[in-house]
Formats: sequence, C-alpha cells, structure tokens
Amino acid sequence: MKCWNEKRRNCPHSEPLDGWGPSVEQWIDYLDVIGRSRETLRTRWYQISEFSRFVGKEIPDVTEDDLVMCMARLNTESRKGMRSCVKTFYDWCIKHDLAADNPAAEIPAVKTDVKGGLICPEEAVARGLSDQDENASIAVMLGAFCGLRRIEMTRINTRSDLEETPNGLVILIHGKGNKERKLPVPERLAGKLRDRPTGWLFPGDVQGHCGVDFVAKRIKKATGFPSHALRRRFATVAYYRSGCNIILVSKMLGHSNIVTTMRYIGLMQDEMRNAVEATTRTDPGIVLSPTAFTGRTDVFDVPYDLTTARI
Repeated sequence: MKCWNEKRRNCPHSEPLDGWGPSVEQWIDYLDVIGRSRETLRTRWYQISEFSRFVGKEIPDVTEDDLVMCMARLNTESRKGMRSCVKTFYDWCIKHDLAADNPAAEIPAVKTDVKGGLICPEEAVARGLSDQDENASIAVMLGAFCGLRRIEMTRINTRSDLEETPNGLVILIHGKGNKERKLPVPERLAGKLRDRPTGWLFPGDVQGHCGVDFVAKRIKKATGFPSHALRRRFATVAYYRSGCNIILVSKMLGHSNIVTTMRYIGLMQDEMRNAVEATTRTDPGIVLSPTAFTGRTDVFDVPYDLTTARI
C-alpha cells in the first residue's frame, strides 16, 4: 500500500484489529486506484480501523447489531461517516468472498443536522486581519475573503497556483476529492500573496506544506473562532452581496450540491424584517422589475394578479 500517512505506522492505536490488516490494506489500495483522495484514504483507514477494534471480531462474523452499537456512541456526522465506511468496505469484502453479508445493508443512511454552524462576526475578522503574525492574517483572508477550507489553504503553492490575468490575480484551489477550482483574489490579499517566497504558501518544518493544525490554530488564536466559521462568513456575505446568487456561491465554495451551500448561509434579520413588511402591502397588483423576465418586453412594469400565480 502506498504510504499516504507516514506517521501512522508509529501509532499502534491507528492500526486495524489483527486479522483485518491485509484486507484493509487491499481495500485502501482499491480506493486509491479508483481515484479517492489522500484525505479520503486516511479517513477511511482510521474509520475501519476504529470499527474493527470496537467489534473485536473477524470480518465475516460482524453483525448489524455490532455496527449499531458502534454508531450509537458517535455524533451525527461521525455516524454518517462510519456507516458509509463500513458499507463500502463490506461491499468490497463480499465481492472478494471475505464476507457473506453486509452489516450496514439494512441500516438507512444517517440524516445530517439541517443547522449550520458558527459564522465569524466582522469584528473578529477585523482582529484577525490586524494580527502581527502574517501567517495568521493571510489565513484569515483566505477564509473570510475566498471561503477556503483550511486544508485548501495548506495546499497553495505560489509557484504553480497563482496566475496573473488582465483582471487581477487568480488562484488555483486544490479542493476535496481531487477537485480543482479557480478563484479571483481580492487585491487586498493579492498583494500579500505576491510578496510571499516562491513555493508553499505555508511550508512545513521539514518538507512539503504544513498540516491543517498550523492554519487552524493561528486562525483560532487571531479571531477566537474556528477556521470554518470564516468560510461561513464568506458564504453569507457573498450570497447577499451577489444578489442572492446561490449557484455562484456554491461554485466558489467548491460544493457539488447547493443543498450543502444552504447550510453555510446565515439568515440576516434585516432581510427577514424586510420580507415580512413587504407582505403587508395589499395592493391589487405587484409591479415586476425588468429583471424578473427574459425574452418578452411587454410584461415589464405591469401589475399582475396574484390569482394567476402557481407553484
């Protein structure tokens, strides 16, 4: 198996139960071949290793009850990940005659919480931007102004990922699942990126780029908020200031589904107030703005009857 995590072999607690090792290694190789990212390989390794140690049984002897007991002690997101991991692993095992049944087959997919998380307030962003640690202030900008995940920040290489265009600096983002996207860089951040040494934006102590903890700790110290709160701040501000263009925001965040993006956008109380006040108008007709339609021009600025509205 490719050594995607050099440190894990020195951590006995990260290894699967005796008897599971060869099968887990082959499964991880399979995931690697079909294009799963290094982060996915690492996550699946730890999940299936944890599961094997929890059940304490051989692969073909694991039951649905074992998986239920394992999931019961986890939070919602971890339950979702564990079920998905076990189901995928046992699908592979069944194909290779290592197990007869899949313990996750009859367990329905875990529904995630609809609620989002913390949104970093503007005063906290301002504190982070003025931090004396340049690494911290740049990381805050990448989160608050570009909506980057912390792992995406660590992957930035100033040699290969920055592109000068007639409209300004553009950055290539290496996202989750080996997905890439390009984002324009605001001038306030662009100047700082241009001044950085050539190579990794956040270099590691020995070689390569730094780990996610390097970025996360500096953001938390500078703002008092976790790094993902900056990503939600970006999503919320970009959404309202782009005319509520959720597709645009979703693309900029690197989401494959706008349902995920909706969880990142906070509701503005002022917008809610404006909405309810707007409904108190009892005019017989509502005047449409020219942006409401495309194609026909004879419908602009004419009242229409709500009785014609359909869902």
